[in-house]
Amino acid sequence: MTSDIGPETGPVLELGPGTGPFTRALLSRGVLEEDLTLIESDPDFAALLMRRFPAARIFEMDAVGLRHLSLFPRPVAGAAISGLPFRLISPNKTLAILEGVFANLRPGGALYQFTLGRRCPFDQSLLDRLDLEVARVGHTFRNFPPATVYRVARIKTLGNWRFA
Repeated sequence: MTSDIGPETGPVLELGPGTGPFTRALLSRGVLEEDLTLIESDPDFAALLMRRFPAARIFEMDAVGLRHLSLFPRPVAGAAISGLPFRLISPNKTLAILEGVFANLRPGGALYQFTLGRRCPFDQSLLDRLDLEVARVGHTFRNFPPATVYRVARIKTLGNWRFA
């Protein structure tokens, strides 16, 4: 989940960190605690995160609110990670969350999405609407169901033309 992310990534946005297992993995990879922005909707988890990661920026809010909130003066996050259960989230809310995430990511930044199962949690029509592309970058078969990590990024463009 965190293998592509390190100190050179710069600020990292994490959606739904819960008790912080991916947060700890980011720290062990060299990401600075003060470069972490954690979005957690559960008040108990948010309070726990504040105790465990006092130098991180922690927002107790639903990730849908990212659509209308600038977390940074300009898009500076180099990566976002998420374990949110997007298959259980409505398409409208998913759209709002993805718009908010990518509004805070700098060019070339990506969202790393952890999901149970082998299928991408984002419909192709939604990815097309937002000019996003997805690639499977990791998996484990030790889970049941198997767990998969997807990298979601803006489609590279040249003017009005897309290229791969």
